[in-house]
Amino acid sequence: MEKVGFGLIGCGIWGDVHARTLSQSANSQLIGVCDLNRDKAIQFAEKYNVPFFYDNVNSILNNKDIKAISIATPDFTHTDLICAALEVGKHVITEKPMATTLEDCYRVIKLRDEKGVKLMVNYSNRWKTPFIHVKKLITSGELGDLLMVNIKLNDTVFVPTKMLSWASKSNSLHFLGTHLVDLIRWISGSEINRVYSVSRSNLLKGMGIDTPDFFQSILELKTGGTVYMENCWVIAESAPSVYEFKAEFIGSKTTVKVDISHHRMIEKYSPNGTAMLDVGEQYDLEDNPQGQVSIQHFIDCLINNQNPLVTAEDGLEATKVIAALEKSAQIKQPIEL
Repeated sequence: MEKVGFGLIGCGIWGDVHARTLSQSANSQLIGVCDLNRDKAIQFAEKYNVPFFYDNVNSILNNKDIKAISIATPDFTHTDLICAALEVGKHVITEKPMATTLEDCYRVIKLRDEKGVKLMVNYSNRWKTPFIHVKKLITSGELGDLLMVNIKLNDTVFVPTKMLSWASKSNSLHFLGTHLVDLIRWISGSEINRVYSVSRSNLLKGMGIDTPDFFQSILELKTGGTVYMENCWVIAESAPSVYEFKAEFIGSKTTVKVDISHHRMIEKYSPNGTAMLDVGEQYDLEDNPQGQVSIQHFIDCLINNQNPLVTAEDGLEATKVIAALEKSAQIKQPIEL
């Protein structure tokens, strides 16, 4: 079977994840890597035995052997890169968010449809085993009606001050909250129809980084459930992990607690009692062994001419919610979607 030729734009932390998957997969070949920092591109090319490296986006897009592009660049750069790749007929997998405005989301979708190519937003939490387990509890009815969700994805202050040079051009909603919005939509099977958010800008602004410290948000689901969502960039660096990722799903029959940041055990409280579930084994929704990550899923979709699990429309819906949360925090009022 012929391998899909890939090009990677962005040779940073997540670019390394993309490069590793694309170079090791049986169905893909990483042909070229691109970064504005030429030295980074050279390092990636050497590390993954990639034949071409570029410091210019047009050059990698002009490579005829590259049929698909992986984008792993800063949040605010995604849309223009996606559109440039789509314009020349490349399939695209991009890190989140697909875009930071609704106008840009519609621009991406229109171009994807015109060119007849595939696009996936890499909301990788849909492939995390604990959340797959929660999804199954909901779809099987074991959880009952989803009444409440408490979910947080936070970073230590290391991320905006030392890891990201571009934190002032984004915020913890676009960087972290968008993951949770997509996860909530997918797990619940419901859209979000009303939001309210509160933010403060003190600590980071005082350090010369013009972005909010945190957002605390309430999201209302069309099915009637409610979500409390927390995203911050100001946890002390002495925390045991650079990120904190915890969730609690309270149903009319069963309650499930998940802690992604420290272990992959699930606590389940049901009418049958309390259970601690070891979800280290990877499996999919049909109980098949699941060793593949989201990037491999996209490769398989290209090989088999299938639509990816996460589409540009999902990217649009996530951005729609994030934009509403930003506006709500600004005007200090709830927003109807």
